[in-house]
Amino acid sequence: MLVLITLCAGRMQPSQKSGGPSLLKTPGDEETAVRIYYNPPGDAFHFPLVFRVVKAGDPRLKTAPVLLEGQTAYITGDEMRNLLQGLDRADLFWRISEKVEALGSYHHLLIGGVEFRVVSPKGTAVARLDPKKLCTTLQPLDRALRTPRALWEFQLFRVQDGCKVPGFNYQEYPHQW
Repeated sequence: MLVLITLCAGRMQPSQKSGGPSLLKTPGDEETAVRIYYNPPGDAFHFPLVFRVVKAGDPRLKTAPVLLEGQTAYITGDEMRNLLQGLDRADLFWRISEKVEALGSYHHLLIGGVEFRVVSPKGTAVARLDPKKLCTTLQPLDRALRTPRALWEFQLFRVQDGCKVPGFNYQEYPHQW
């Protein structure tokens, strides 16, 4: 009898998920949210960016209020599916739990580095990223967003974190914090 044991070193590939079906393949309904948080070193606080789903034509698609969870950009269900697919393809290792968590207040975020959090009725997925990889990881996600205000907020988030975003117009939606 021959027993073959194979050991693999290194981190899991991004497509290898633990905890059963990937939450990143969720339908992207109105109960699904994505929060991206990074507060780079310095004196200025950066709000987390939250994406929430609303129906096409909803007036909130043209807004991005600062709510308890963070700066909230509204997108359609199709955009959420595209965003989740983009995150699934990104070079991230996800910790997936069937435990359904709320995003909670941004006042309690104390992490170092970049955090991605997906919450849905199916559970919670969390990934962390070295800030040095922030710009290259987020840039491809532009393609997921078609709602002008949400795309602008996403690009502003990146610009504020030191990324270059060609053609970004800072004055397109002046903030009134």
